[in-house]
Amino acid sequence: MLMFKKQSFALTVMMAFIALATQTQAADEPDCTVTHPSTGKFYDLRPLIRKDNDNDWTPDTGRDQSMEFKLNVCQKVQQKELDIKYPEEVASWGKRNKGTSLGKLSKTPVFRGDSLILEYRDGDDCPNAPNYRKSTTIQFVCDTSGNPYLISSSNDCSYWFVWRTPVACSTDRPSGSNGGGIFGTIIGVVVAVYFLGGIAYNRIVHHARGLKQIPNYHIWVEGFDFIKDMAMILFAKCYRPKRSQSSYHNLPVDSEINTLIDDDYEDDEV
Repeated sequence: MLMFKKQSFALTVMMAFIALATQTQAADEPDCTVTHPSTGKFYDLRPLIRKDNDNDWTPDTGRDQSMEFKLNVCQKVQQKELDIKYPEEVASWGKRNKGTSLGKLSKTPVFRGDSLILEYRDGDDCPNAPNYRKSTTIQFVCDTSGNPYLISSSNDCSYWFVWRTPVACSTDRPSGSNGGGIFGTIIGVVVAVYFLGGIAYNRIVHHARGLKQIPNYHIWVEGFDFIKDMAMILFAKCYRPKRSQSSYHNLPVDSEINTLIDDDYEDDEV
């Protein structure tokens, strides 16, 4: 029963750390990029960003020319005169008789099924629904065309654009964002689960304190002692002080030894 509780506790801690690692990995994605959760393919929308002194994207509205739109991707619109009360961080803008914010900046595209989506929310208040705020949804489609176009609008509150562009096709992941980082994250999660989960378990269940909170504390101590002993043995074998050769120079040779023995023998006879 105790072993079952220990395994359940470790499993819970592991799931929590895996979730944390997944969020960390997602946070490590560069702005305006996304990896498909099923295929693992990488998508980079950054070439569509219009920066300082660039003109904003002007979506095609078809026959309906009653409203003008300006869009940017993962960046606020560059147009200076927006004619709105709060122009900060506006990434989607429209104007019929007066300018209006259709959504604030977001740098995080997502996948809904196989559809690549970028959403801008928290625009101006919807005129027909005071409790809601205007929003923009841009669906990117891998194609050869180049400009966004308006698909639909709902009650002057939510706007849906489709953007067919080769930028929406999968591409190579930039250097530095390779599988090594993912592997390192997995290793880090396993190590963290082992130590932090084990420490928490020993502290809560066994009321351990100090170094004895470390999981398998005695095994680690024995392993450390073994490594220390082996290091001392190797050091002793590799570092042997050499005897000075000069210490042998003053020793008598064989002939001198024989002479000394004979002299001692003669003295004994006398």
